[in-house]
Amino acid sequence: MGNDARQTCDILISGTGYYAEIMVADLAAAARTPLSVVIAGRNTARMAWLVEACRARAANFGTPVTFSSAQLDSTSAASIAETLDGIRPRVIVQSASAQSPWRVDNNESDWARLVAKAGFGLTIAFNSLLSFRTASAMKTLGLDGHFVNTCYPDGVNQVLAQAGLPITSGVGNIAIFSAIIGGRLPPEQRADLRVLAHHRHIVEWRKPPSQRAGAPVRAWVGDRELIDVDARTGDIQLPHRELNLISAANAVPVLLALAGEGARRVHVPGPGGRTGGYPVIADASGVVLDLPAGLTEEEALAWNAQFEDADGVSIRDGQVIYAERVRSLLAEHSPELAKGFRVSDVEEAAAALGELRDRMTA
Repeated sequence: MGNDARQTCDILISGTGYYAEIMVADLAAAARTPLSVVIAGRNTARMAWLVEACRARAANFGTPVTFSSAQLDSTSAASIAETLDGIRPRVIVQSASAQSPWRVDNNESDWARLVAKAGFGLTIAFNSLLSFRTASAMKTLGLDGHFVNTCYPDGVNQVLAQAGLPITSGVGNIAIFSAIIGGRLPPEQRADLRVLAHHRHIVEWRKPPSQRAGAPVRAWVGDRELIDVDARTGDIQLPHRELNLISAANAVPVLLALAGEGARRVHVPGPGGRTGGYPVIADASGVVLDLPAGLTEEEALAWNAQFEDADGVSIRDGQVIYAERVRSLLAEHSPELAKGFRVSDVEEAAAALGELRDRMTA
């Protein structure tokens, strides 16, 4: 990490929504070393309350972490750079959404029905937009801090990496499964748990167990693979709206490790721009894969890549490519959008997809 004299915080959280709320609240309870956290966004009143609440939680739990806020205009990479240049964080977390709300769990519009049929990958331009701007701002400023993306990192992080932008890791997604499986293991085994999982498993685990498709989540204790993961978790059916209680909390050990509290084995999606989720060792230098013995990185990558078609999108050689069924559905409304887009054209792709959404929800 660099030693820029202007650095004034350890962790900057961009966004003030529910996901960010849980992250900062748990940072206030979990930090064990003096860390400074900046909550950044546009909603002054919301930021003021989050700062006050987190300071109170830090006092309640006796933790040496401090909180403050900063105005952040996310409408362009240049406006984001204005804020980042004055703060120079060690860790930057993008948790805001560029296109919220866009409802995919109901049938209230043609757009909602399209996304329900096509899959989550259809929205990758939306999910990439603010992370693309933030990473672009970091690159322009020459910041060497860690960038952590919370928005569909299984796919978006590949976009950023192939666009030549900084990306350390995502958070959430796979960590939902490692936390749930770990919670059902004897406490003495949890530290040795390693899991492989993809964003697609969230979609499948929302279904009744008898209706789930595709390869199941894989898990090891030490180097011994568990052959009964489905049996251990078969009673679980994930909710649509309450996953942040686990997912956002999963971010906290990752952020603390990246901010310098010491190395930890954690589970993250999209580390270094890879597809899917993996066990890693995180510390102040970044994240490195921590696979069980006998499983190569190439094998782990290939295993995760098998889920991209079900999610509806893949990123190859700098091009965002929709799965065939997604292309067919999208072509009925926009043959141009169905062609996909270059990873460098996120702004244009998000604008075009937004226009389509507006037409279909009118």
